[in-house]
Amino acid sequence: MKITTTAKVDHFAGFDGIRLVAAIFVILSHAFVVAGGSNEQGFFIQILGGRKALGVLGDYGVNTFFIISGFLLARSLSFNASFITYSVNRALRIIPAFAACALVSAFVIGPICTGVSLREYFSSSETWAFSGYAVNGFTDWSLPGVFAYDGELSKQVNGSLWSLRYEALSYVFLLLVWIVSRRSTALATGLVVAVAVGTLVSPLVTASFLGIAYTLPYFAGGVLMQWVHSRYGTSTILATASAVLLVLAGVFHVREKVFALLGAYLVVFLGERKNLGSALAEKIGDCSYGLYLYGWPVEQLTRQFTGITQPLLLFAVALPITWVLAFLSCHIVERPAMQHRRAVANWIRWLFAKLFKGNLIPATTGAKWGFVVGATYLLTKGHWWLVIQSIGELVAVMLLGAFLATLVNHPRWASRQPLR
Repeated sequence: MKITTTAKVDHFAGFDGIRLVAAIFVILSHAFVVAGGSNEQGFFIQILGGRKALGVLGDYGVNTFFIISGFLLARSLSFNASFITYSVNRALRIIPAFAACALVSAFVIGPICTGVSLREYFSSSETWAFSGYAVNGFTDWSLPGVFAYDGELSKQVNGSLWSLRYEALSYVFLLLVWIVSRRSTALATGLVVAVAVGTLVSPLVTASFLGIAYTLPYFAGGVLMQWVHSRYGTSTILATASAVLLVLAGVFHVREKVFALLGAYLVVFLGERKNLGSALAEKIGDCSYGLYLYGWPVEQLTRQFTGITQPLLLFAVALPITWVLAFLSCHIVERPAMQHRRAVANWIRWLFAKLFKGNLIPATTGAKWGFVVGATYLLTKGHWWLVIQSIGELVAVMLLGAFLATLVNHPRWASRQPLR
């Protein structure tokens, strides 16, 4: 039987819409958590994966984010394996908006929602340390008296942030593998998939990569799909088969074991095609990251001031408010930050060339091997939970490697081209 594949497209416009749906799934699932909704199960929930209603949609949403991320980053590196471009793009894509969300949480949402006096709130060290701790660890932190309602999760400022640490460390892991593989897409894909499979079957591998193990299978599914798509495109027949098998997997409670593979195929297949979400994103911008960042605190705020404990009603009230904040994040923070990516990358290249003038080739190789050593330690032994601090230390190791290489300055250090 001949399987007809779709054309290999250059732009995946459908991903914008899929990300929007994924973010909305996360907000919907969190509405059940924040509101304390029902855990009842039914056939529909079994199809979604046999998990409780309050979590399964969010799981699909988060896992879809990682599939798309793995696919697009592997695609980017396969076309342009620039160390600096990749690093700058990733940093500017997630850090500015995350930092802005932390500041808004501490100095806008916090004062509105705190149960203590404003004097006590602003005199607390927690308030002023919140943004720094949150950004450094890419995680949630506490604020005095926030949120001021009686509930099990009332003190959790932003329960969505946990996955962003995994996201950032996955960026480091993929770049590490790409460098070690000497830019061989096939070898890099094989290594990423091998480690991901290892985290599923071996507690030892999982323990060695705790900072990325939980989400790595989905990220690796995206990386694998990039390799598959670059050679074969996608097939309507295989996409349909993937969808059917995913439904069966949900019924038999094995969705988590197969979504990384079948879900990745389906996501890429749909990503090739425009949808209503992508059309909306073209008009108002990609608000998916902002929706993900602000969904939880807005639902908490809504729960506090309205007393809503019905999950769907809480979701319906909170979503428009969240979308406004996401729109502002997209146009005031995210887009302006990304507009500076080329200037920042060129400035780093200029600075590196200035520091190692006359020794650029050995310094480049030394910096790359410094990254390999530092990233390996970070992902397996280091304090990976302090993301920004660890990345700063990684940069220091790279500079040390560059300086040591210039001291040795032996012909065997020679590289084809300077750091780019």
